[in-house]
Amino acid sequence: MDEADWNFTEQQAETVYTCEQLRDTKGVKPHSEIMLDLFFVPIEGEDARREAFEKALETFGYQPGEAENENEVAASIGPIPFTPQDIWLHEERTTKMALARGYKPDGWGFAEPE
Repeated sequence: MDEADWNFTEQQAETVYTCEQLRDTKGVKPHSEIMLDLFFVPIEGEDARREAFEKALETFGYQPGEAENENEVAASIGPIPFTPQDIWLHEERTTKMALARGYKPDGWGFAEPE
């Protein structure tokens, strides 16, 4: 899978929707400072190059995180403002890095701001 096969428009729409839901149902204030956690899983049938992916993430300032399974990758960045635009900036960038190295995104999250 490569960038041409990925639906970035749908992914961005889901990010905007999720941010709106968190704002409306959980009371997360726009522009609150968050540490954004991003999660990735190997693409089935592709050569997942974990070391290369983690190195690319670190080059762009992402810190390694703890993934649920050993074949998955997690990364964090922040603090960043809680806005759909700021989250999407990182989500789009890391998705492109992931797809080029045999991974795909599996969601994002953050600890609730204080």
